[in-house]
Amino acid sequence: MLLAGCHQSVDKVSVRSEDVGFARDEPVSIRVPQTVPAENPINGLKRTGIKPSLLKIPAIDVEAQVQHLGVTENGEMAVPNNIEDVSWFSPGYEPGANGRSVIAGHVDGVDGPAIFWDLAKLQPGDDVVIQGAEKTLTFKIHTMESVPLDLADVTEIFGYTSSPELVLITCSGTYDFDRGTREERLIVYASLIEE
Repeated sequence: MLLAGCHQSVDKVSVRSEDVGFARDEPVSIRVPQTVPAENPINGLKRTGIKPSLLKIPAIDVEAQVQHLGVTENGEMAVPNNIEDVSWFSPGYEPGANGRSVIAGHVDGVDGPAIFWDLAKLQPGDDVVIQGAEKTLTFKIHTMESVPLDLADVTEIFGYTSSPELVLITCSGTYDFDRGTREERLIVYASLIEE
């Protein structure tokens, strides 16, 4: 599965994402509530997630509706058909469930900046808030990287983890006219914080 692309050919994105990357020195502490073990103790730690409807990132003034999308006909992750919304990869894990929930958004479009234009400005410890009908969840950012599209580890990005994580993804790097997308993907990882 390929990670779908963004539009604009102006190279401001490649300048803004040129030197991004960080990982928190100390992992985010997650407090898991004590539960009565089921037959298998691991089952006691299994969490259910929510269907996301709204994404907020206060540090960069982002608020966006969340579309529920899957895979396109050519096997790529589907992304919104507008630059204001984001999309949750609905065949994957729900936000708040064990595993990595993936939300994608455009960095730019034909007419300029899109919803994830400032994603590269995020810092370790910044909050990402996901609202659903059932409840609101807060995640803390701990890692950011910009990786070449061909080297993006799909298993790592979409894979299972024993604790709830959120992955934000957008285009970065130089625009590749032959492929019709940017050469890299900016990937931000965040862990669920218990209230």
